[in-house]
Amino acid sequence: MALTFPLTKAQFIEKLPVNSARLWINEPRQIDRMANGTILPASIGDPVWRGTITLAPSRITNAVAYEIEALLSVLDRAGSSFVVYDTRRAYPAYDPDGTIVDSYAPIITQLAANNREMSVGGLPVGYTITPGDMLSFTYGANPVRRALHRAVTGATVGAGESETGLFEVTPAIKPGAMTGATVRLKKPIMKAILEPNPEYGSGRPAIVPGASFGFVQTLR
Repeated sequence: MALTFPLTKAQFIEKLPVNSARLWINEPRQIDRMANGTILPASIGDPVWRGTITLAPSRITNAVAYEIEALLSVLDRAGSSFVVYDTRRAYPAYDPDGTIVDSYAPIITQLAANNREMSVGGLPVGYTITPGDMLSFTYGANPVRRALHRAVTGATVGAGESETGLFEVTPAIKPGAMTGATVRLKKPIMKAILEPNPEYGSGRPAIVPGASFGFVQTLR
C-alpha cells in the first residue's frame, strides 16, 4: 500500500539508528551597515527549525540500511514529508521517560501578548518545565500547522495551582495559536521535509556506513 504523508514517527524517525543529531532555529536576517558604522539588523522571513541526522554504521545491517535508503528516496521528492522530534531531548528533564505526563492532558492556558511567553495547565503540582525542554502543539486551519518550541525559561505548577507560570519559548509564538490547544511534551513533533540530496551512505562486506541527511520544518 502506498505511503501517506507526513510519515509518522514509527514509519521513519523511530526506524533510524541515530548516531548524531542537530536541531536549530534558522531565522533569515539581513544586516545592513550605515556610513557612520551603525548596524541595522532586520528579519526577512519567519524562523523555521532545521536539523541534520547521521546514522550509526555499527548498528545498521544491510537489510535495515536498504529499507532506510528506500524511505529516503521516497522522501527526496516534492510533496513528501515526515514528522520528527529532537532525539536528543525527547522528554522533559523533569520527566525523563515521559511516564508522568502520560497520565495527564496538558494544554495551553495562557499566551502572553508579547508572543514570547505561555503557560501550560493540566499537569500535576510540582511538574516543571525546564529550560531546554521541547514542546509542540497544533494551530490554525486549512492547513493545520504544527508548532515546535524550546523553553528558554522554566516554570513549575505550584501548590494549589492548576498551571505553570508564564515561561518564555523560542521561536516566537505565531499568530493562530490558541489557549486550550493540546500540548505535547513527550516526543514533541514538527512536520519536516528533506533537504535536497541526502547522503545515502555506501556499503562494504562487513558494515554499511550510515546515511546522513538534513531537514527543514514546513508549515504547509
